[in-house]
Order: sequence, then structure tokens, then C-alpha cells
Amino acid sequence: MSEFVRYIALGLIILNMPSFLLVKVSSTAGSLSSALMYSILIFYAILAKRVVFLKFFLILGLSYFIISGLQHYSGDESVYVSTFIKFFIIIIFGAEAARKTSITEVFYILLIGASSIIINAVLFGDSYGRYSGFYLDPNAAGFICITGFAITFGLKKRKLQLIGQFVFSLAGFLTFSRTFILLWIILILISLRLNPKNIKVLLVGALMITLLISFASIFKLNTVRFNQLKSIINNEQVSTSELNKGSRTTTWSYFYDYIYDKPMFGNGYGSFQGRGLRRVGPHNSFLLVIGESGIFPFVVFLGLYAFIVYRGFLIFSDKPYLLMMGLGQFLFLLTSHNYFTASYLILTTIWIYLKTKETSKEI
Repeated sequence: MSEFVRYIALGLIILNMPSFLLVKVSSTAGSLSSALMYSILIFYAILAKRVVFLKFFLILGLSYFIISGLQHYSGDESVYVSTFIKFFIIIIFGAEAARKTSITEVFYILLIGASSIIINAVLFGDSYGRYSGFYLDPNAAGFICITGFAITFGLKKRKLQLIGQFVFSLAGFLTFSRTFILLWIILILISLRLNPKNIKVLLVGALMITLLISFASIFKLNTVRFNQLKSIINNEQVSTSELNKGSRTTTWSYFYDYIYDKPMFGNGYGSFQGRGLRRVGPHNSFLLVIGESGIFPFVVFLGLYAFIVYRGFLIFSDKPYLLMMGLGQFLFLLTSHNYFTASYLILTTIWIYLKTKETSKEI
């Protein structure tokens, strides 16, 4: 019974079901599935008779929400309260579910999520030409793919590993996320330390790109990014202005002055989110934290990922995928400001953190 409940909870969270149903079906379906997701997490903790209190996450959540909330900048206060409650339900009641979840179980759920991106491209192509499946946003979908790609390096069955690398690579390229492509290359380079033969994984990428070029008209790929990719592959000249258009570093620069003005306690909740101090957010979770709540929560947040990456480096020879996943998530958060509202991001952070701590103790 408890295992079934855990699978349902993990599926709803990692597959982003509440948000997907909200947008694609109805607000009622989205609200009901969201309520179900959080209720199931609490129910599972009751069945397991165990609640895990993670100090890092508790300190981060309390400091961020309290400090930013006292200066609430914009938005409906009910949204603030709702986000606060949901975050703490996941880190308190979801931690035990994450602790009990194996690498293979996470792999299969992520594989389903990545497959939804491919299905989106093949059966439900649109004029935008960047696909996201259950995740609605191509960049978020890219995160799921790079997380799945990283986890394949921890699978013992070679056949399963190859299938995963193929699916996650294809789905990731279909998102046309520049962050995914960069992280995909970085992870392959890291994997060469494990086994120089992993250079063959690049052949998977070459196959993906060949397929994309061959079937571009079927997938209705994003014209600008597809042409950029094709030009790079063909060693043709690429417009620098096009490559830099919408670059994250430019977006970040718009928010630096706000941080310098109020470095200690930030500008308040909502100020670094959409329709806050600017029309769009900074696309950087670390800037979001320091910009809305100041230096202390920022140091805690940075410390969390410093711990994950450092410990991941120490246990790299035993479980390399944990360093890859941690590094991948850290770099992804440099391009996304949705950390506190994306339940799949929070839960995967908890899973990486717990597995890293467990492995460190074993060694």
C-alpha cells in the first residue's frame, strides 16, 4: 500500500501533473491534482510513520520566506502563503518518499517525462518549434532531460543505460534549450574520467542532430535555434547578435543594481519574479534569493549546492551520477528563477542531497 502511494506521489511531482492538467485540461483538474499530490505526500509520511527534517532546507525555506515575506513587494498574498505551505510540505513530508526511492525508480519516472517531450514533438507539433511535453516550458523540460541523462551513468544494466541516453538526448535536443546542450557536453566530458569509451556517447549526439536535420520539417523545429545549430554543425558563420539574443547574462545584469541597493534583506517577495521590479524575472534562482531576501538565505542556498557538489566530487568514483546531477542542477538554476514553485526541482534536490549524504557515510 505504502509503495503504491509513494509511486503516485512521485509521478505527480516529477511529471509535473498539476501544472500540466491546469494548462491543458482545466483549472479544476489542475487544482484537484495539486491538492491530491500534497495530500498523498502527507498520507505517505503517515503510512511510513516517519518524517525527515532536513536542516539545510528548513533554514533555507524559513529564512527566504520570512525575510522576503516581511517586505512583500508584489502579488496576491494568498499566492505567497500557498507557495510557503507547498514548499514545506515537500521538504518535510516528501523527504521520506525521496529517501526510499531508488535510482532505477527515478530513472523510469524521468524516462516517462522525457518521452512526453518526444510525443509532443512527433504528434503535437506547433509553430513555436521547441517542445516540452508535461513540463510546458522547454527550459524546464531540458532540466528533466539533463537530470535523466546524468542518472544513466549510475545504471548497472548497459542496455538500459544506452536506451536512457538515447531518449534523454533526443528529448533534450527537441527542447532546443541552450542550457541543456551545454550541460550535455559538460557531462560527457566528465564521464570520460570514468571510462574513455564514453566518448562514444558523442555518437549518440551526432545521431540526434542528424535525425533533427533530416526530419526538421516533420518536427516543425524552432527556426532561429535550428538554423543556429545547423550553421555551427556545418561550420558556417553564425550571427553573434542572434546567439546573444535573450542571453542570461544580459538578463541578470538588469537586476544587479536592485541587489546592490538592498543586499542585507533584499527587496521583498515577488520583486524578482514576473511583474515585480521588472516585467520578467532574472532567470537565476540565486539572484532571486539574494534579491528578494538578502545575503543570509543566499549563503544558505549556495552552501546547499556547495555541499552537494563537494560531496559528490568525493564519492565520484563510487557514484558519479550524484556529482553529475548536482552539478547539472546547480548550473540549471543559473538560468531559472522557479526553484520555490517547481515541486520537481525541490524533490530532486532533496533526493540528490539525501543520496549524497548516505553514500558519504557508507564510505
